[in-house]
Amino acid sequence: MPTPNFFADDSPFLRHPLLTPERTASEVDFLLAHLDLDAQARVLDVGCGFGRHCIELARRGIAAVGIDPSPAMIAAAQERAAAAGVNAGFVCADGETFADDGEFDAAICLFTTLGQIGENGDNLTLVDNIFSFLRNGGGVVVETPQRDAAVRALKTTERFGDDNDYTNIERSFDADASVVTERFRVVSPQTERTFLLRYRLFSADELAGTLADAGFQAIERFADYSGTALGDDSPTMILIGRKP
Repeated sequence: MPTPNFFADDSPFLRHPLLTPERTASEVDFLLAHLDLDAQARVLDVGCGFGRHCIELARRGIAAVGIDPSPAMIAAAQERAAAAGVNAGFVCADGETFADDGEFDAAICLFTTLGQIGENGDNLTLVDNIFSFLRNGGGVVVETPQRDAAVRALKTTERFGDDNDYTNIERSFDADASVVTERFRVVSPQTERTFLLRYRLFSADELAGTLADAGFQAIERFADYSGTALGDDSPTMILIGRKP
């Protein structure tokens, strides 16, 4: 049996210990400030996962639509939105092929969504698709690891949980392909499952070039959601581009 994709049913991503409500609120503060969104704005979250950004945006009155290729993630997002009592829309779709009848004022593509590698290869063409459905003047925010700094900081092994219920993570980096592979072994008293995640890393110039090739301009670079300017030592990068 093939190893399940990281975003399949019972994914450890659904219990990620670092994705707290406080972190999500801080990230959305940054998004609203840098995308100049008002209460009438319509935002697309590409690779929405279990919907944490869409739900927080909806709490603040933004019309948020989340897309993700994983049925498990979309089901979790819908359940969490209902529990939060907010109206956020979720669609099971690839970012590369998603289509919509209207325009969006902004798009977000966060937490290493860009560069994900699946059965059909990577998903870099989603940048062109995002450009096509943004209104003129609309912005895109992309968050990924910054390759060289992220590789220097890469933890080859990591563990979360306690003695009876835990997740072991093993990571490796293929320098020729610029690809990180993460293998998650999730253990509980009842079950043991393994999940696989693979994604491509970029330098800041490569990511900026990908956005520019799609047509985005006025590209800004940040190291974090506090708005710190991007430096060579930042393991994470956030780039913002505008459709002219």
